[in-house]
Amino acid sequence: MSSKNRNEKSIEQKLLDLDAHMYLLRQHLHKLHDSKSHLKVIAAELRTLVCKSSGTEGLLWRLADELKVGDLVALHLPGKLKQDHPLVRGLEFMIVPVFRAGKGDPRVVPGNYSFRAVIKDAEALVALGKPLTHEYLIKAVAQQMGTAHEDDGLEPALVQLSAIFVNGVEPYLGVLAMDAELTLEVGERVLGAAETRGLLDRPSHSHDDGNVSVVVRVCRKQHLGSRVHLFRYHSYTSEATVIGLATPTGVLFQLSKRKQPIVELLAPYPKSCILGEDAIAVLSYCSRTGEVRTITADGPTAPQLCKLGWVHASELALEEISELDKEIVEQRFLLTYERLLPTRDVLELLALPPNGYGLWKHSDELQAQGSFPE
Repeated sequence: MSSKNRNEKSIEQKLLDLDAHMYLLRQHLHKLHDSKSHLKVIAAELRTLVCKSSGTEGLLWRLADELKVGDLVALHLPGKLKQDHPLVRGLEFMIVPVFRAGKGDPRVVPGNYSFRAVIKDAEALVALGKPLTHEYLIKAVAQQMGTAHEDDGLEPALVQLSAIFVNGVEPYLGVLAMDAELTLEVGERVLGAAETRGLLDRPSHSHDDGNVSVVVRVCRKQHLGSRVHLFRYHSYTSEATVIGLATPTGVLFQLSKRKQPIVELLAPYPKSCILGEDAIAVLSYCSRTGEVRTITADGPTAPQLCKLGWVHASELALEEISELDKEIVEQRFLLTYERLLPTRDVLELLALPPNGYGLWKHSDELQAQGSFPE
């Protein structure tokens, strides 16, 4: 059928298509550490979302333009290869790494870059002396090695890349994984803007899709005179941050979005908890309903609205903080769940030894099970 005879999709249908592609990209990206076979689907999804194909721009860029959503991402971006530099002459292979701002070489000053421009113009790798852009690499992998098409032959540059291993994996794997992360980040902005404007009722893909519970177990050794920073989680994808602090009256959870405070919730220490005893505080957030609550051994607080958007537990990265003074307060363990915990789970976690032993098995126990454990 000619494209002239096709009906134009509604904005809602295009947004639902984006949500579906984002779901698939997220699922396969999170399973990439299990098997590099997931890279085939990742490349195909990136091709659909951020690459121009047959004269049609990627779905993410079409919707970002239509909704006027920005695509700036904070990165250490090295720039383009200086072809006239003496040290470049005869260069066969090189990785041009892209890092999140603050995570890369400080000599490469971080900045806010258009992610579309990174995909289109930034060089990702050099293979056989040829600089390859991110878009070129995505399309080459998708069309010659991915689900879009399994070519009987590979172009020489991909053959070389497939034969090189860096830390045990092909060099393009890390490049496409970072491209996938950044695609999810910008895609979440587009879907979030659509929800805010009433253009999309975002579906939930599974029972626990977007459910997050953060569990912290603490022991106060002395009365606290001020707040003590326990942990900081950040999701680059949803641009959300969760901070936990021990206070004189309980564990305080601070939630923010794009560095803007959203809500503070206090999980009071149980009435029966005294100095030297452990207390557990839980923050549970449901992305589907946009509600949050805290739980302690005394029970849960009432859910309250929280405009944090869609957050996935697997995308929360724990960031370093100053070491706690264990003479004042000690953090026994910190857990993150992809589900909403009931009060009974809190009581069971409190019944565990302080180090959480019982939640896992030591490697020697697993080895002893053999291939077919009882």
